[in-house]
Amino acid sequence: MTLTLKKTTTDTHQELSVKRKNINLFIAGLGAVGGTLTKLIRQLDHSLYELNVIGVCNSKFTQWNPDMEQVISKSRLTDGEPTDWNSIPDKLVNRSEGNLIFIDATGSEIVAQQFQYLLDNGVHIATPSKRANSFSQDYFDGLINANNSGRAQYRYETAVGAGLPVISTLKTLLNSGDEITKITGVASGTMTYLFTQLQNGVPFSEAVKKAKDGGYSEPDPRDDLSGEDVARKFLILARTSGYKFERNQIRVDTLVPEKLISLSTEEFLQQLPEYDGHWKSRNAQAMVNNRKLRYVGTFTPDGISVGIEEVKGDSPLGGLQGTDNLIQIYTKRYSTSPIIVQGPGAGREVTAAGVLGDIIDIAGIL
Repeated sequence: MTLTLKKTTTDTHQELSVKRKNINLFIAGLGAVGGTLTKLIRQLDHSLYELNVIGVCNSKFTQWNPDMEQVISKSRLTDGEPTDWNSIPDKLVNRSEGNLIFIDATGSEIVAQQFQYLLDNGVHIATPSKRANSFSQDYFDGLINANNSGRAQYRYETAVGAGLPVISTLKTLLNSGDEITKITGVASGTMTYLFTQLQNGVPFSEAVKKAKDGGYSEPDPRDDLSGEDVARKFLILARTSGYKFERNQIRVDTLVPEKLISLSTEEFLQQLPEYDGHWKSRNAQAMVNNRKLRYVGTFTPDGISVGIEEVKGDSPLGGLQGTDNLIQIYTKRYSTSPIIVQGPGAGREVTAAGVLGDIIDIAGIL
């Protein structure tokens, strides 16, 4: 009797393995997030889906049908055909049989400009990049229309809050007939990390370098420090909530000194220590008043603004640690006490895991 049970269980497992749905993936960008994603995919043993990486690329090289063991062990591409975004989209469309998911982990404008063509031609997309969703309102509408038409699935959960369920929460509320009236909070794990490091006595320039090395910031930290990263996130939140905004309608406070704007990333990091005294003084002034510096965004139907605020030390925002985000969502139904989504909002592991979740979500619909 015991032997029969073991045999049945084994047979059932083999049956499930044989019936696993084949999902093809192309991963653009093998940096902090993309590189971590390749490892998660390799480790995944899903009972329903077989994930096959049919192509990978970085800014210089592209490999089709790559040896993933080599890609993972090297953590980068050092050879292959030249990466050409004039030809890659057509090759993806030609290889698509309705089961191809394109993952954009580059943050590149050129790559994001391919999204509409790919979706219109049946290539599904999962991305942590904010670029495409923060182009013109018309472009965003086109991506959503392609998704809603059923031509291809489009997922961008990790564009805001990394692995936190911010976008999906908004969609659930809207699908139930609710109306978003306000969203406010800290949507940058990088900014939380910088200001908590500053509170702990770490010089601002050193905190920025640590954020970059740890994969908490964008490859060029000025994308975070300029407020552009948070501005894009709140633009995405507003648009996902059903409101129409353009990027130039957002008021943004930048942390990047004017003299450092046009420098290379390396030059920027070299000269940033000159401004450590300013940030030490500003942080000390806030702490004297029992307050803490936080980079806060606010969206209402009347507008979007992002910038530094001195918040109460014992408030939810003041209590944020590490790379935590805290997003408060007010709706017609949740008008006095908001829905709060809180947790790590930056980091290669949580972001890559969120992208993998989007991939599995798409696979479940195919």
